[in-house]
Amino acid sequence: DLRAYNLQKLRDALRMAGQATQPQLAEMTGLSVMTVNALLRILRENHEAEMLEELLPSLSESGGRPARQYRYLSNRHMALVLSFYEKDGRNRVAARVQNLQGEIIFSEESVCSEVSLEFLSETIGGYCKEYSQLDVAIIGLPGVEVDGVLSVMDYPLLRGLRLREELTRRTGLPVFLANDVNAAVLGYGASLGADAKGETLVAVYWPLRYPPGAGILLRGELYQGRDGLAGEFAYAFSERAGYSSGNPVEQAAEAVLDFVRYWNPHRMVFYHEGLPLEKEKDIRSLCAASMEERFLPEIVLGRSLDCDYERGLYI
Repeated sequence: DLRAYNLQKLRDALRMAGQATQPQLAEMTGLSVMTVNALLRILRENHEAEMLEELLPSLSESGGRPARQYRYLSNRHMALVLSFYEKDGRNRVAARVQNLQGEIIFSEESVCSEVSLEFLSETIGGYCKEYSQLDVAIIGLPGVEVDGVLSVMDYPLLRGLRLREELTRRTGLPVFLANDVNAAVLGYGASLGADAKGETLVAVYWPLRYPPGAGILLRGELYQGRDGLAGEFAYAFSERAGYSSGNPVEQAAEAVLDFVRYWNPHRMVFYHEGLPLEKEKDIRSLCAASMEERFLPEIVLGRSLDCDYERGLYI
């Protein structure tokens, strides 16, 4: 157990550094140089690290023997991340291939006319052919999986499917699904740092063509409810259309009042193309007609969905 613990400590240190000498790794981990040497041998045998040919001069003032560099093989395993979203009323997908150090190896965004099982399996299969090191696929979707079935889903061709199970069978990769706005609220919480641990946060994603949904973060932890339906305040219970059919300020104010009554959040962030920053005063004014100002949360407008969504998928 101690060896496994020390091996993970060394692995983490080398991954953070990218490459380092034995003395540097010993200093970073608090392990002896002898222990580091033995553990590096294991990492090399497992093809997790390699020894570089070049030697670096000793950093000590008295000189000494040159030190060899060891490099973490961060590209030996990679992850494919597909995040689906809507922009300007069109379905889009952002695809990223990431290595073990979190570096983006490849990135592209494209418009997709319809999202189906065939489209997803062909897309993942294409990246598998291009990157043989892919070991996992993470997909952000506007839907909720209940007991392995996509019970709530904006894309009609995916509704009712055992998508994760079927994609894993077709592609041979472990596939994980994440709800889009749940990922976004996790990303938003991460941007706040330690402050998120003491707050209740709500993120509302309100696209043009689909019903809105919300993500709820309670003291830094994602709240999804019994079946994962927490936050599906429109789609799961009605056929309400996207915000293009109504006044976005009025709809946002209604959402604020509803969430204050049930969750009393410290902050609410709206990912909403129809709500620029200057609309915050209008929203607060409408809310104040039904609720005292002191009970209203901080309202955040104009924030980019892309950044929070992507950050949250990696958490």
